Amino acid sequence: MIRSYLGAERGRGRVAADAGIDALAPTLIGAAHLLFAGREEPPPATGEVESVVTTVIADAAT
Repeated sequence: MIRSYLGAERGRGRVAADAGIDALAPTLIGAAHLLFAGREEPPPATGEVESVVTTVIADAAT
């Protein structure tokens, strides 16, 4: 699902044409998982999640 989303964003010009979305998708999933793993409460703040996503896709975003 994430890979499809990144592919759609690439089609709209918001992700670079040469971005490795096959690697980006599992990287995003893994990084987000690590934010949530082992937490009892509360879940990570929206800003934390946004920061991880922004960092992971920084080189791919146009």
